[in-house]
Amino acid sequence: MKNTFFSILTILIFAGLISCGGAKVSQAECDPVVNELISNLAVGQTPEQADKLKAMQGQISAHLLKECMTGKYDLTCLKSSKTLAALATCKK
Repeated sequence: MKNTFFSILTILIFAGLISCGGAKVSQAECDPVVNELISNLAVGQTPEQADKLKAMQGQISAHLLKECMTGKYDLTCLKSSKTLAALATCKK
């Protein structure tokens, strides 16, 4: 009975690890997309907004990179987004 339980538990854990997986898109693919997205968002901002964006750029870049690597976003759409509203439409 114990062997059966541990066998089933092992199979479930293994299946969970496979289904969760890791990054779907590599960091090398996402880095240029995120950098271009940040520069697109900075265009047309007021000086105050540009300063806020620059101050938070590290946090925003890290979050966008993480989201990009999930594979849930269309990279060409992300690259061409100019506003946060447009960014929301890039989800697959």
